[in-house]
Amino acid sequence: MLGWKAAERRIEPSIPLEQAKVIMKEAGFIEHVSNPEHAIFKRAGTQAALKGEKFTIEVALAKSESGLFLQARYDTFVLFDTGDLEKFADELVSKLKA
Repeated sequence: MLGWKAAERRIEPSIPLEQAKVIMKEAGFIEHVSNPEHAIFKRAGTQAALKGEKFTIEVALAKSESGLFLQARYDTFVLFDTGDLEKFADELVSKLKA
């Protein structure tokens, strides 16, 4: 898969957004945008890439009607997808479910 592909998940039911922010920070993410309805986090070097490089991951969390919406993506244009991003999104979902 090419480009800016994102892994998106609906988390229903979920913990409250404020509690999710704490969990994301404990997982090593830095909060870049925060407001009552959504937050955007970044963490450097979380997934392996070609030539030993690491890609920064960006995760957005937003309130939805019955839980949270999560979007994870590499913070760069990628030319391949090993499935790591999908697995990473699933791991985050397991931490944010109620």
